[in-house]
Amino acid sequence: MSGLPLIPTAPRHPRRRRPTVPPAAPPAPAVAQPDLFATAAMGRPHALTYLDIAGLGLTVVPARSLRPDDGPDGYLYHITTAAGMDTLRARGTLLFSPRAPLALTERPGVLPWLANMMEVMESDCEAGHRADSPVVFRVKRFVIDRLLEHDPDRTREYGVSFFLLTGLARQE
Repeated sequence: MSGLPLIPTAPRHPRRRRPTVPPAAPPAPAVAQPDLFATAAMGRPHALTYLDIAGLGLTVVPARSLRPDDGPDGYLYHITTAAGMDTLRARGTLLFSPRAPLALTERPGVLPWLANMMEVMESDCEAGHRADSPVVFRVKRFVIDRLLEHDPDRTREYGVSFFLLTGLARQE
C-alpha cells in the first residue's frame, strides 16, 4: 500500500427503488373490429359462380327445330360445342362469373349466332382444324332473370336481344 495513491470514492447512497406498480392492462378497444371472414362483404353484392343444370331446366335443342320467324319464348339460348356440352353434363353445373360471363340470347337470336359460328368453323376446317359441331341448349329465363345484364355489343351486331349471365344480382 505504500506505492498506490488513495483515490477518494463517492459516498455510497442506497439506490432508490421505484415503487412496484402492477403492469397496466392494455386499453380496451372502443369498437371491436369485426371478423372480416365471418360476415359478408358489405360494399359489393354477392356473386354466384355456378348454377345446377337440373334447376335451370337445361335441355338441348335441335337446331333444325328453330325457324327464323320464331318469336321470343320463356327460355334463353346458348351455343356451345359438343365437347363443351359433354363437360357441362359431366360436371352438372353451369359455370360463369362477372369476368367470364355466359352469353345468352332469345330464340330469334339463335340462328344468326349459329350462322356466324358456322362461318368461323368453315374457315377452321379449311385450315385443317377439325372443330366440334355446335350444340344449342336452353335454360329457363325466369330462374336467371335477375342475374342477367344486357349485352349491347352483340345486340347491335345481330339485331336481337343478347344477355350476359354474370351472377351479380340486379338492384331493382
